Amino acid sequence: MRAIVIVPFGLALVGCASIPMTDTLMDVGPDPSLPAPSTSVPSLSVVKDEFDGSTIVQQDAVSSSSSFSEGWHTLGFEWHQKTPDIVFVTAGANWIVTITDLAFNADGEVISRIKPASASTEYGSLSTRRFAMAWQDFLKIANAKSVKMKLVRINDHTVSSFGADHSGAVVNTRIAPFVAKVLELRSSAGTGR
Repeated sequence: MRAIVIVPFGLALVGCASIPMTDTLMDVGPDPSLPAPSTSVPSLSVVKDEFDGSTIVQQDAVSSSSSFSEGWHTLGFEWHQKTPDIVFVTAGANWIVTITDLAFNADGEVISRIKPASASTEYGSLSTRRFAMAWQDFLKIANAKSVKMKLVRINDHTVSSFGADHSGAVVNTRIAPFVAKVLELRSSAGTGR
């Protein structure tokens, strides 16, 4: 009886191993009409507001969690030339959750002066909500060695970490270019640091 089960299983393994994996298959997957899965991380973009021509600096949301043992969060940020002292941050979590509040602990300083900038949580592949925070508070987060991000939901909260002391978070590689570009634009506009 065991031979009857083992023989078909072995043939199936041999059959799978004999399927050729060309460079094209590895790039686009088994169906070339579908796009290849993205392996890149979204990067900084600078766009003009279609309404008034002002400049907007955007960083799409990326992982802000440094390990699998903590809450899985994403964080994106956006700066508008029209409101130079405000940064809009988009915080996200997996699953379908209602996000009510956001706070950061940057090297021991709790930053909770963050106000919702959207009426409610948006639901899609992630649950996200947009918040507004002061540019100076955002700089504290950007320059901190250890940042704890607290995402408050209806009945609980989760915490993730990033910063130089938490190397696993993708957001670590995205904050500095964003800050540099915003500082450049603020300087040219005369709004300073």
